[in-house]
Amino acid sequence: MKQSSHISSKGFTLVELMIATAMFGMTMGGAIGVYVMCQKLWHATSLGMTTSRDGNMALSRLVYGVGSNNGLRTASSISVANDMRGMWTGTGHVYPPAPGDPAHFLNPGLPDGSWRMTCSNAFDGERWIDFNKQASNIVLWIEEPPSAPHRETRQLICNYVSDAVVSTNASGVSIQLTILRRKGRYTSTNQIGTFVKRRN
Repeated sequence: MKQSSHISSKGFTLVELMIATAMFGMTMGGAIGVYVMCQKLWHATSLGMTTSRDGNMALSRLVYGVGSNNGLRTASSISVANDMRGMWTGTGHVYPPAPGDPAHFLNPGLPDGSWRMTCSNAFDGERWIDFNKQASNIVLWIEEPPSAPHRETRQLICNYVSDAVVSTNASGVSIQLTILRRKGRYTSTNQIGTFVKRRN
């Protein structure tokens, strides 16, 4: 009587292990690539949303006012001095500059794109709005004169303003702002504008 013996081998061959390892590596590589891409997209989108929010807030403060101070919407008289030069003595643009810091002011002569807007109405008197291109910000003065003795009265309208263009005519004032933010290797800009009609 013959007895037959059957030997079964269990486990994976070397080829199967190599194929499984390659497939796992490709899957993980693809997953990591997708994760990195999503992170980059999230950072870029977040920075873009921040610059958009900054621009909208800046225009809102310019038009409607800051705190209890009225904005351009209530102004009966608006004039702009474009022959101004901004000042900045810091490094790295740490925002916002302290209200009492004497280094962030405008000076006449050698214009660099900075400007001072003077607006007034019967209720608030005169107010001054400064765009300091060197400090990349717009501030509101509520005390006369807009100079060092009253620097604590400045109120911040917006930081990260790389450019601001204003023009006036008989009807009102046109404002165009460019907000620029950098975070690591990401950069985002947002351009926003409006026209404010002068009150009679």
